[in-house]
Amino acid sequence: MNEASMFSGIFWHNSPVVIVTSRFDGKINGQVAVTVVTSSLVPSKPRLILGIWKKNYTQQFIKKSKVLNLHLLKKDQIDLVKNFGFYTGREKDKFENITFSDGQNGCPIIKGVHSYAECRVLNAMDGGDMTVFLLDVVHGNVLSGGGWMTLNDFYSTAPQEWIEQYSEKVGESIEYSLPIIDKISHEPFEP
Repeated sequence: MNEASMFSGIFWHNSPVVIVTSRFDGKINGQVAVTVVTSSLVPSKPRLILGIWKKNYTQQFIKKSKVLNLHLLKKDQIDLVKNFGFYTGREKDKFENITFSDGQNGCPIIKGVHSYAECRVLNAMDGGDMTVFLLDVVHGNVLSGGGWMTLNDFYSTAPQEWIEQYSEKVGESIEYSLPIIDKISHEPFEP
């Protein structure tokens, strides 16, 4: 591993584990993401940046509907990571047995999480194998105190079998990404 990869890994492992939900054309879906950062210093204009891998089913929901919700998880909600991060919504209803309500933007808000934010897409940038979305946070709430789950928390609490499954998924994702990561479109985003 080179120095640049080691530096980037610091961000990867300390990133919050976030569940992203969206709704489009009467369907809902959700996924786990670990690439969310703040992008505004202005308290009255809270904004975030979210990276979503292009192969993910939820990415198409977000591109088409331009709305989504983000959920920070409590450190003990590891089962939600498996449910939303280990399967595709193309093959499984990830909301079966999940308690949620519809947010003001129509996207699911998962009950019992640490906090959530309802967002709309302001802009997007092609990243080759992923799309980077600039988000306007239009509503949200912190539901419980304490810290939230990071990827390091997942690695330190997940059963070894889950870590092996996750590592296999990451390997498959890298194989998918390598041929397209440098094929970046510079066409403007159309809101």
